[in-house]
Amino acid sequence: MKACRYPPVSPRRYGNLACAIMAFKTRPSVYRIDIAPTSRARCRGPCKQPICKGDLRIAITAFVRPNRSTLLARCCHCIDTRFASAVLAVYGTADRVPAAQGVSEEGAAQVRVTLKNSAI
Repeated sequence: MKACRYPPVSPRRYGNLACAIMAFKTRPSVYRIDIAPTSRARCRGPCKQPICKGDLRIAITAFVRPNRSTLLARCCHCIDTRFASAVLAVYGTADRVPAAQGVSEEGAAQVRVTLKNSAI
């Protein structure tokens, strides 16, 4: 029998289960247009290149566990059809994708146009 990762629970509550399986309702990822504060992040797209400080990027907040999330980044050059469809599935239209503070209106508009054109 495989070892349980979760602490033991009272058998009264869960019957004969060795451990309770905690249910986690998955939440969709959240996307926003952002400026890279450092050059430590790498693109999660096909290029896998570092995103330079001050460059536009799309920040992806993925919810991995209850009360935990991870921040992923994707450069604006790696917006493909599949990624644009995932973003538009969350927000409906590219105009509703939020931009972080400090992002110029021209830069945000350019990324939104790329999202519109990439989603077919």
